[in-house]
Parts: sequence; structure tokens; C-alpha cells
Amino acid sequence: MSLANYKELFAFGKEHHITIGGFNTLNMETVQAVAGAASLRNTPVIIQCYHHHLDYCGADYISALAQTAAKNVDIPLALGLDHGQSFQQAERCIRHNFSGVMIDLSTSDYQINASETKRVVEYAHARGISVEAELGTIMDGDASPDQIATGYTDPDVARKFVEDTGVDCLAVSVGTAHGSYAHTPRINFPLLKELVETVNCPIVVHGGSGTPDEALEEMVRLGIGKLNIGTDLMQAYTSTLDKALKTGGPFMDPTLLMAEARQAVTDAALHILDILTRFRI
Repeated sequence: MSLANYKELFAFGKEHHITIGGFNTLNMETVQAVAGAASLRNTPVIIQCYHHHLDYCGADYISALAQTAAKNVDIPLALGLDHGQSFQQAERCIRHNFSGVMIDLSTSDYQINASETKRVVEYAHARGISVEAELGTIMDGDASPDQIATGYTDPDVARKFVEDTGVDCLAVSVGTAHGSYAHTPRINFPLLKELVETVNCPIVVHGGSGTPDEALEEMVRLGIGKLNIGTDLMQAYTSTLDKALKTGGPFMDPTLLMAEARQAVTDAALHILDILTRFRI
């Protein structure tokens, strides 16, 4: 099975009342874990690579891993660039057969964000590739709920942005944050409901890691198209490696070490997928 684009996954999600998971990966074990979890739950997912990690794993390597994973499972998998920072970075990923790219210029003014996003959309759509963008400010987890609220996405601007750019999905700021939370997140569900119901594309929520399960479940019930998970997976991976090294010592078989870390990521992904498919029909 070849890699799917986001539109195929969003159509599946809408038909079956599920939210698509966007899971960050950076090596063979994390790709295997996400694909394995998706296969166990018979649910399509987006395997993602954070822009900062591309220099570590290489767009060609992560693409080869994702394409191999897609051939070994019976459910659709997509491969996406997470928080791409430039047209050039998006272009590189598209050349290496990513099926979706995110261009995140949300810290720029509207005109720059819209014009560069549209440029990526035109290039990507001509090649059958999906595009995600971001509007509003999704802060880091050490920010307070009041600080995070200052970056909320404006629904009127979001509707205009989608019309101006033609993006396939839009990441919004509604109270979540990236990384580990210093405070319990305060989700603005009325805002999220308005965005889901009035913006003419699937809505994406970043910062799913550490967000209470009941809040994630409500997001799924409201109909978000995609939820991003990164920190939960990376913490599961590194904490398991740390524990295994302390237990097994420096001469532990590396395959046993990595297998334990892979299983921890699988378990973390399964937990999220159970929430994302809670209302499946």
C-alpha cells in the first residue's frame, strides 16, 4: 500500500466519526511503533517528522521507513512534515515522497503567512500532496493558561485564511500547548466548536500530549480532523531507554533495548488512538 494523502484520511475520519492522529517519529522504532499501533486499532494515521528532526533522520530515510511501513499494514498511512518553516523545506519533503506537508508561518504577519502558504499549496497540490498551515499562536507548555489565551485563533481570520490559501487543514490555538505542561491546560471549547463548524477545512489541534483525556475526548466529539502527539511518544521512548540501560547495564543487547522503547511508544500511541476512535461508527 502506498502512502495516502491527508484528504483520504480526513474523508475516512468524517465517515467513521473518528479523529486522525498525527504522531511524531524520528527513527525506525518510532515509525514501527506508530504503524503497529494503527494496525492494531485498524485506524489510519499520519506518521510525522518534526522539522527540527529532519536534519537528524533525513527526509529520504524517514520517507523510506514510512513507505516500508505502509507496505506492511492493511490500513492507510500518510507521511507529513510537522511545522515546516519554509517553502524550501516543504519542497524537499515533497521531493522525497511525503504525502503531506505543514507550513507554519504563524509567527509572521497575515500577508506573509497567507502568501507563502498559498505558494506551498500550489506547488503541493500540483503533485497530489496535502498541506496543513497554522493560524494563531500555539505556545510552549510552560506558558500559563492566560498567556496561551492571548494567542487564540480568530475564527473570522481563519475563515479568510482558508479561502485565501486553499489549505487542506488548519492548526489552531484553542488552549493547548507544545511540550510538557506547567499548568493544567484550559481548552476553549466554544471557540473550537465554532472553528470546526464554520471553517471550510478540517481543524487540527496541536499539543495533544499531556492534555487530559476527557478534554481530548471532547475535541473528538466536536469533530476535529486531526490531533498531534509528539511529547508523549518521545517521553515514553527516552524514559524506557533510560530504565532499560540502568537495569541491563552497558552491555545489554541493543535490539532488546530498542524493542522495549518501541513497545513503550506503541502503548502510548494505542492509548491516544483509543480516545480518537471513541465514537467510531
